[in-house]
Amino acid sequence: MKPTTAMQNRRPVYKGRLPLLMVLLLLLASCDSIIDLEESPQDRVPGDQVFQDEALIGALVADLYAGFPFNGFTNPNGGDIFDGVIGEHDLATERGNAFVGCRTHGGMNSNNDCEGLWNYQYIRDLNFFIESIREAPVGDSFKRQLEGEVRTLRAAVYYKMQRRYGGVPLVDVVLDPFGEIPEQYVVRSTEEAIADFIDTELQAAADMLAHSSVPTGRVNRWTAYAYKARANLWSASIAKFGDVQLNGLVGIPANRADEFYRKASTAAQEVINSGQYSLLQGSDKARNYWRVFVEDENAEAIFEKKYDGVEVDHSFSHQNQPTPLSEGQGSEINPTLGHLQRFENIDGTFSNPPLGPDHLYEDGAAPWANKDPRLHGQVLLQGDVYAGVTIQSYEGLDPTTGGTNPDNVISENGIDYQGTPTVGEASRRQANHFFPSTGLLLYKYVDEIPLAGDDTESYNWKELRLGEMYLIAAESEFELGNAAGAAMYLNATRDRVGLIPLDASSITRERVRTERTSELVFEGHRWDDLRRWRIAQDMLDGQMVEGVRTILHHETGQFYFIPFGAEQVQRQFRPEHYYNPITNARIDRQGQLVENPGY
Repeated sequence: MKPTTAMQNRRPVYKGRLPLLMVLLLLLASCDSIIDLEESPQDRVPGDQVFQDEALIGALVADLYAGFPFNGFTNPNGGDIFDGVIGEHDLATERGNAFVGCRTHGGMNSNNDCEGLWNYQYIRDLNFFIESIREAPVGDSFKRQLEGEVRTLRAAVYYKMQRRYGGVPLVDVVLDPFGEIPEQYVVRSTEEAIADFIDTELQAAADMLAHSSVPTGRVNRWTAYAYKARANLWSASIAKFGDVQLNGLVGIPANRADEFYRKASTAAQEVINSGQYSLLQGSDKARNYWRVFVEDENAEAIFEKKYDGVEVDHSFSHQNQPTPLSEGQGSEINPTLGHLQRFENIDGTFSNPPLGPDHLYEDGAAPWANKDPRLHGQVLLQGDVYAGVTIQSYEGLDPTTGGTNPDNVISENGIDYQGTPTVGEASRRQANHFFPSTGLLLYKYVDEIPLAGDDTESYNWKELRLGEMYLIAAESEFELGNAAGAAMYLNATRDRVGLIPLDASSITRERVRTERTSELVFEGHRWDDLRRWRIAQDMLDGQMVEGVRTILHHETGQFYFIPFGAEQVQRQFRPEHYYNPITNARIDRQGQLVENPGY
């Protein structure tokens, strides 16, 4: 196959990455195709020279880390993705457009892959490194460690692709684009084959890697096991709840479900029992939970996306802190009323507080005071304190005496009633357009940095952490029929927030899933959890999420709460959305690809 002019003129773009990979590699595939070519650069250091020097090799590995598709804060190819929040379709909205987004409102189709990941250029970079390091004239322990790190990154990328598409082309060698490309590399492998490759690769990588837990920005033995746990849980769920279609391009045979659950549980237990990590503890259970996500390299963090606030930065607090404390922005992501109502009560029940004008509460958090403390580590309510400032998010004042009357509510910016502002400065009634669309503010992952500047923040994204490992072990053991073991692992995350412990008689699948949501929400799991459990259509399709209006009753100084529809358009999830589309564009470029069902 000969390169076209367009192929020859194409140049890869590496925003925010070190230049060495561009200096090194001579033949890069494009982002969207396995067999497209790049023109060979004339002014770059040949690979055989780079792999003579440990310092240059180390710089190349750093470049590969920079290109890894972490879940949150920023996309390595440029631009914010906020997968940790916009993926939580039934649990949060986005101010302004109210989440009129691609995945949320049925935008995925054969021409539109929502938050896709089809980066065979990056896979080629990883393959090139793996093949080259094996022949490099450097120390064996150095080679072994770096090969293990990069093989972990490659397996994790294939896992992230499997979550989206099922089976994909499995390319684990550096292809010669000027020669004949073997068919096995340009057609989709079965999803089962991809799942087996990921599992085998991660085990091989784990065996090569150091046992140390630091630094958290680099892969170690436990990182590989954590991805192994995560990937096998996915494959087990697909086998148990999904269907095999397209001759196995999507779906995994049901008779392999238990095998994958066992692998997931075993890998998660490797991390738990390693002694390298521990769940953060603290007397203020809500704030202790919040700390997990803003304190770097804490005892729970397994793998982090590193930021320095200068060359590698993000703007998450800038975009999501309460608007009165923001530098011209804020209130971007807004939890929904439904999210608050999902939380378990501390006593183990699942009831919700009565709302409406007939129910007055002492303060803005009182209706949910007896909920799981993680609620208060994730959401800011009226009267909560952020960065030393009491948040006023009430959006109206009821002047009625001798009772309440929503028809009398005054909600005007700049208007006082007997010396009391009729709206809080952090409310939906703010004068500017940076307001919380649901009346609720995000707290999780929002550091207390008043007036945080745009593109200046340096705290890390937690890609993998110990809490998830307990939940993977719990879910896997439950699905294997080991209720007692499942309860033991589930109680780890429950205990640290003060929820009542479960046992073999009280644990249920619904409790397992509720605990997973409560612990991991806004970390980029919810959308895919609903898909792998095959309940996304029931949970999402036709939904219009609610917010809550917080009203100050002037006579008593108390509050009441009025639910309201926070979106104008129903959310959509169709059966084909259990997988992303391959897309017409990719199929046109590479005709051997087969589209996923329903597109």
